[in-house]
Amino acid sequence: MTGAQATVPAMPAPPGPAEDFHMLDQTTCPTEAASYGDWVARFQSYAQHQGKRPDMIQTAFATVRENPSISASAGKQPEFVTPVWTYMSKAVSPSRIAKGQQKYAENAAILAAVQRDYGVPDSVLMGIWGIETDFGNNFGDVNVFEALSNLGYRANRAPFACKELLAALDIVDAGHIAPNRMIGSWAGAMGHSQFLPTNYVSVAVDRDGTGAPDLWTSMPDVFASTANMLRRDGWQPGVPWGFEVKLPPGFPYGEAELDQQRPISHWQSLGVRRIDGTALPNLSGNTSILLLAGYKGPAFLITDSFRALLKYNYSTSYALSVAYLGDQIKGGSGIVAAWPVNEPRLNLDERIEVQERLRQLGYDIGASDGVLGLKSRKAARQFQKQIGWPQDGFITKSLLMELRRRTIS
Repeated sequence: MTGAQATVPAMPAPPGPAEDFHMLDQTTCPTEAASYGDWVARFQSYAQHQGKRPDMIQTAFATVRENPSISASAGKQPEFVTPVWTYMSKAVSPSRIAKGQQKYAENAAILAAVQRDYGVPDSVLMGIWGIETDFGNNFGDVNVFEALSNLGYRANRAPFACKELLAALDIVDAGHIAPNRMIGSWAGAMGHSQFLPTNYVSVAVDRDGTGAPDLWTSMPDVFASTANMLRRDGWQPGVPWGFEVKLPPGFPYGEAELDQQRPISHWQSLGVRRIDGTALPNLSGNTSILLLAGYKGPAFLITDSFRALLKYNYSTSYALSVAYLGDQIKGGSGIVAAWPVNEPRLNLDERIEVQERLRQLGYDIGASDGVLGLKSRKAARQFQKQIGWPQDGFITKSLLMELRRRTIS
């Protein structure tokens, strides 16, 4: 052919699950299935046993497809495997701060009203909005029923998926939103501030009075719902998330961890001060010292309000990014102390090796999954104490080399 471009016929969409759930008698959440379609049918049968209407179930799952990229995303969450300084450089970038300042100006009135009514700072609401969806720029592009059913089938998260799918069906049954409009992330979270269906059911707020919480187009509903969830999860009105601090010489680094909670008077007595050298303020409740990059990196004093951010997403990198993005949108300063950016990064195999070698020495590290969480850091501290190193829990190449010297390959 000349002067024209050949037209390639469109390929038909792959068929969805074909199994008929009406023919099954699944009374429990399915943990095994022969295929994705089989898992979906078994869940549908289970949902019917849970009292959900068959016609609604069929409508909700009418367009779902097997999507291997969802389970792949579940294993690559950057907040759990990326160095905190790398994660924060992207999450709290100058361009995102500038965009946040513009969005803050556009929504200042409703943010002020929600802050007054819920006691959650507008800066924190902006931080969550920015980190979760880049201020509404990226909700995700996956139907919630497709995302959660794929997690249930492929990612070994069936109990989570079943719980969230039942809640998603309740949202549809209440007439809050049509199932084909329930678009969100690969993890099944929805709207501007990425609520899972169970959170939508339990804490979402119809602030604008339209009859149903709208987390996709109503910013009053988004901000009020986010604040309501943080209050439920322990945000303390009048208590900030925390701030950067300067630790004194001889500080007991073994006390610098999430599970080491002390009144602020304890840190005052040890000589901990704010990063600018001023005295710590008197704050109510428990506080902790957080070191995310060892004794050579920045140190933070965190409060119960910070722990509420961790319930939103149990990642210290995430929570710290939310806090600092919000602070800087409101004109606050960034982190003062330097991160150890030249510290070589451990790859997945090396992180797992650290965990296995710590386990070999008798330390409890939980699962050998390459995620260096609380248990891994505590085990590292115990090993550091044994060998006479500062007990900061920071897992480095040097620590791995020392473990290799003391364990059998």
